[in-house]
Amino acid sequence: MGSSDVILTAVFVLINTLLATGIAVTAFSLMLYVLRYNWSSPVARAFALILASTMIVFTGDALLARVTSPEATEGWLRFEWLGIALAPAAYLHFADEVLRTTNAISLRRRRGVVLGYAYAAVFAVLALMANWVVQPGVESRFTPHLTPGWYFPIYVAYFAVAVGFGFRNIVIARRRCLTPTSRRRMTYLLLSSTAPSLGVFPYLLLVGQGNVEVSTSLWLVLIAGNTTIGIMLLVMSYSVAFFGVLAPDRVVKRRLVRFLMRGPLTAAAAVTAMLIFARLETLLNLPPETLMTGAVVITLVIFAVLRGSIQPLIDLLLFRQDRDELAYIEQLGERLLTTTDLQQFLENVLTSVVDLLRVNAAFIASRRVNERWEMLAIIGSMPPSDRLLSELKASTQAAPPSSEPYRADGYWAWPLHSRGDGRLIGALAVAAGDAALALNEEESTRLAVLIKQAVIALDDRRLQEEVFATVEQFLPEIDVIQRQRGAQRYVDSPLQPSLEETLTADPEFIVQVKDALSHFWGGPKLTASPLLRMAVVDHALRDHEGNAPKALRAVLAGAIEQLRPDGPRSLTAAEWVLYNILEMRFLQGERVRDIARKMAMSESDVYRKQRVAVDAVARVVAQMEQRAVEEDAHETTDAA
Repeated sequence: MGSSDVILTAVFVLINTLLATGIAVTAFSLMLYVLRYNWSSPVARAFALILASTMIVFTGDALLARVTSPEATEGWLRFEWLGIALAPAAYLHFADEVLRTTNAISLRRRRGVVLGYAYAAVFAVLALMANWVVQPGVESRFTPHLTPGWYFPIYVAYFAVAVGFGFRNIVIARRRCLTPTSRRRMTYLLLSSTAPSLGVFPYLLLVGQGNVEVSTSLWLVLIAGNTTIGIMLLVMSYSVAFFGVLAPDRVVKRRLVRFLMRGPLTAAAAVTAMLIFARLETLLNLPPETLMTGAVVITLVIFAVLRGSIQPLIDLLLFRQDRDELAYIEQLGERLLTTTDLQQFLENVLTSVVDLLRVNAAFIASRRVNERWEMLAIIGSMPPSDRLLSELKASTQAAPPSSEPYRADGYWAWPLHSRGDGRLIGALAVAAGDAALALNEEESTRLAVLIKQAVIALDDRRLQEEVFATVEQFLPEIDVIQRQRGAQRYVDSPLQPSLEETLTADPEFIVQVKDALSHFWGGPKLTASPLLRMAVVDHALRDHEGNAPKALRAVLAGAIEQLRPDGPRSLTAAEWVLYNILEMRFLQGERVRDIARKMAMSESDVYRKQRVAVDAVARVVAQMEQRAVEEDAHETTDAA
């Protein structure tokens, strides 16, 4: 081999090492992503094992280029067999879980999966501890490999059977898909799923003891193959990312793309810079790490800038149809005022007022729906008095609302009235001196502008709270929609669960409990509620003369009573909040505004806590139902 051939081969080895490193990093990153976001899905957990096997094999390939001793080379080649042995069993397991999502459940297939993992464990142990599957191999500079042992043909048969049956199962799963969306995703899965398993097969063992001379064309094929494996891993991850996830498709796509760009792609760029500049240091006869550290830092910074620049283009390609709505949602999120935003804005307004009037103390207060006053911004240490706040409260009787300041207890106070209904929503006050407040025309105009800005901010905050309170009421229904779109059906005749499983496992169960509570004293959501079919309601019929609505009402009241804390009742203690809201809102039928006033809370807080309280009632009812079903089962067993 001439010097030019050696250089060309070294370039191919570098490219292949970069690809192997990139695949290992990508597999590891995607495995963490799957375990973080899709852990509840059996399909995703099986896919994580495929990723683990791929990561092990390609980590070994990447490290072999850096190993110099024959003993270390053999050790890393045997280490790769942990992934080589696991890959067929993991693929068979993954295919079985995919097929099970179409309600094609087979005990024989499950036994085959267990048997596959047993074979994988045997082959892994034999490859690490003995020479029965693989033996010490060829010490080649560019293509080191082991040689086949006596049991290697058995592994080849095991590999072929496992991958063949796995591919067949995914083909069957695709045929059972009903919707175009599920069929399209299953097609992606079918085309990409075999790449990781086929990519880890030890093909060099098939050549035996010979020292392999890899030609340029074969290097190109190897590089193209590794590139294809990396792409197929991403395609496969995209398909698996939707299993067991309740988030909308756009959220899954955006989350996965951003993770890929911030995780594996960034890591791959850093590793690429390290490997390239390490060789440049050797060629330039520089000490190690002379260029590498700076190169990695520069690469990461440049990649971060590029990632931010191309993210809008990627979003445009992914969400072309919804880009206007998504842009509006993003702008809305940026324009909403948080409590900190409001305080900072009002502090700026107060600073301008203090500078304008040359005073040493000022505050802006907001009047809440429960008649309490909340200090939003304050300058100086002079607190507002009860007399001042009482006079401000009395200003609501003015018609039209007065814009003149009140003088009380050392303050000049301007009432802030809503631009919509004119009601008092707050006050701006400054410390008053001995002299009367005298402003010229320019100062009056500037002060009026500042007061208007404070009114706009308080009005916007009130509108936001009303919107948030409304959204809080619909969140259970939104959760149901997400569960239903996440529970994608693949066949037209799914296995029907028992009635007891259906009622409490139904995604709408919490909504049904909330509806029944809202019509607690009568109404169709109680008298026609699906909850009437529960076993615990059937038990309660015996004590309520066979009246089902009364029985359901008793069950709900009992669930609420189980949430009652011990000790004397309090309207302000934190442990009593949920029970108080349930008791006053549903059992007594009081309005949210009245409850908020009694509990010294805002209406939005009441709605938020109400949602938590309804969830708690639903959990208690589910526990009561489970006990009732178990009692019925025991009675049936005793009777038999």
